[in-house]
Amino acid sequence: MNILCCLKHKISLTAVVLTAAFSLSAEISFENPDINSSNQVVFTVEHSLPGSPSYRTAFLADASKSSGSKILTCFPEKMEVLSNNAILQIRNRYGTARYAISDGTLAWIQRSESVPAESIRLGTQAVSPDGKWMCYVRKTGVATGELILKNASTFTETLLDEHADFSFESVPVLWAPDSSTVIYEKNGEIYFCDPKAAFQQVQMTEEFRKIGTGKIHAVCWANNKALVYVDHDVVYRVNANELYTRGMYAPMVGSGTVIGRLPVAFDPLTDRLYVDSAADRMVVLQGTKFVSSYRLTTKGFAYLIPEYSKPFTDVRGSVVDFRLFWAEDSSCILWVDIIGNSDGALRTTVYRLGENLTQLSVIDNPGKPVLSPDGKTIAFSSGDTMYAYDVAQWKNLGRLPIEKIVSYVWRGNSTLYVGSVSAVREWRYSSKEEARIRFLSAANLVCWKNDNTILAQDAVHLSALYDYDAVHNVWQKSPQTSEGYTIRPKVQNGRYRVFVGSTANQRYKNTLYIRNLTGEVENKALFPATAVKTAAPKRVVLAFDATDSADGLTHILSVLKEYDVPATFFINGEFIRRYPAESKQVAASGYECASMFFTNVDLTGKGFVVDDDFIRRGLARNEDEFFAATGKELSLFWHAPFYRVTAQMRKAANASGYRYVDCGKWSLDTQTFEQALRKKEDYLTASEIISYYASNARDMTIIPVITGISKGSRSDYLYEKLDLLISALWDAGYEIVPIRLFI
Repeated sequence: MNILCCLKHKISLTAVVLTAAFSLSAEISFENPDINSSNQVVFTVEHSLPGSPSYRTAFLADASKSSGSKILTCFPEKMEVLSNNAILQIRNRYGTARYAISDGTLAWIQRSESVPAESIRLGTQAVSPDGKWMCYVRKTGVATGELILKNASTFTETLLDEHADFSFESVPVLWAPDSSTVIYEKNGEIYFCDPKAAFQQVQMTEEFRKIGTGKIHAVCWANNKALVYVDHDVVYRVNANELYTRGMYAPMVGSGTVIGRLPVAFDPLTDRLYVDSAADRMVVLQGTKFVSSYRLTTKGFAYLIPEYSKPFTDVRGSVVDFRLFWAEDSSCILWVDIIGNSDGALRTTVYRLGENLTQLSVIDNPGKPVLSPDGKTIAFSSGDTMYAYDVAQWKNLGRLPIEKIVSYVWRGNSTLYVGSVSAVREWRYSSKEEARIRFLSAANLVCWKNDNTILAQDAVHLSALYDYDAVHNVWQKSPQTSEGYTIRPKVQNGRYRVFVGSTANQRYKNTLYIRNLTGEVENKALFPATAVKTAAPKRVVLAFDATDSADGLTHILSVLKEYDVPATFFINGEFIRRYPAESKQVAASGYECASMFFTNVDLTGKGFVVDDDFIRRGLARNEDEFFAATGKELSLFWHAPFYRVTAQMRKAANASGYRYVDCGKWSLDTQTFEQALRKKEDYLTASEIISYYASNARDMTIIPVITGISKGSRSDYLYEKLDLLISALWDAGYEIVPIRLFI
């Protein structure tokens, strides 16, 4: 049988069986086992879990053993280059592998012995420029963890902060360009650390390594010799060789040399600081709304004079994030991610920042930009193509069209490792040579070519076949192709039979069984945990309340798009009137939009006569205003402002075809400092709210998230940590579903 025909037959047969037997929530599937005469089994495991890439991992196992399986492909969910460009580190849900670039050997240094069912999203590791050290936050709670400094070669670790905030996007550290020092934040203070001294245990105590008060975004390395630090509105220059001296005598000599003052106080929670390598130009990004550029030519406490200082607006959409890159001539590139108002799509606009903003490019479906070590080249993906651009000239230096790109990392200044859904390639962007496949990310199918050789079919290019190199744990291109090649998979060898069967474990679509054909006949799961009976997952709904502020809306839409989860937006008439473009943006993004009445008032309060006609007219007016702003209809779900409702209001709305959604007791992120103080209630941070939801939600719980608060203040907002909320719910075994499934 032709290999393609065989594959299609197996897939179609499996689909029929799975559709009948399993719930939609199970997303892990064992596929296409093949056994040889030595009892060795090859097969693939497909992960299609929300919040992370979907792919098929190839395995090799022994039918006579219940442990000791070998992973044959290595999916590049995250990649880092270590040890002075000698090692490529690859991380995914199964663990961590390292590829030795010199001899082309791939080895797992840490991996799960089972098939993980959790929808794991990996955190970031901040690697030093020389690749000898790394910092990361090891999660100990849903939104907190331990900030760790690790030796990349010896794997020894030291603790920098026991109670650090966890983020999927960044680590609260900043490496010096020469890797000699790392800056980190802890409890609202900024410290420095010498990694060599830390591991040799000759580091000064932390109290003498303090730079000042603030967050990591208030500090920026200009070069190996100097960094710039902002405290409130005062700008300091700190020489690297004076760090210890100033740390010891900070109360007397201060945090550094004052080189000016900002006209507006720097907010370390939302603002970011960028300084060029000559330390004579500085850019401050205030949230996602204001861009200011300054020359650092003043002395003392004189105010810095801005070269450019304007709010950033784009009629095409809302800003998700800013990034800034310096060119050699101290000009800079501003990278702006935007969600479109008309279509809800993510795209990037690139500008040159001088006395004015000059648009250079518009990039659809962009990946995150990565700067080369020498700062001269930016690499980024767009769709299925990898690009390298000169920073100074914004000139295209090379492009690599392949398949869907997952991750990429620089090795030196002219070479990139590009990980796609098919393979990890080494790409020299200035060379005309074809990018070299170093190893496979995934496989569409694996089988025994003969009793000793394993064959893999490319995950995307189905005609391409690869032979397994057991010595180096990688794959070499086979001279054969799948066209016309005959495969005869074996499911038994006289001692064992292998087959895919149903399982009572709700986290898996199926599992792989080994049937012993000699002696006492028995069937056992190759991975026992995959056959353990589990309860069906509890279901929750994410409901976003758009009341009278859109501060968090762009971030919310960005996270929902990245995680691909359903959500419902309850939109108040006040929001529609204030933010018609943002209302259209929500509707264009494809999420269900429901009603929160036409005005933002407590309908149960005194001074109102709320009869049936008032409710019906209020709902109808909200429908009309939403349609006028978006051209679309609201769905027939609603809840009253502040979730304060009477039986009469429910009955009146029901007569108009509306169904009421009640989740007021879960609405915890609307509490402000002022309310907590006035009512003498405990104030809950965003992290504490996430912990509460993950621990206390039940099946069919609706979890509300406010899009912003126009009155009062909070230390942080739940929408800022939406990715952590989604991850915590998944880790706790919840399934996030559309509201229509159980209302």
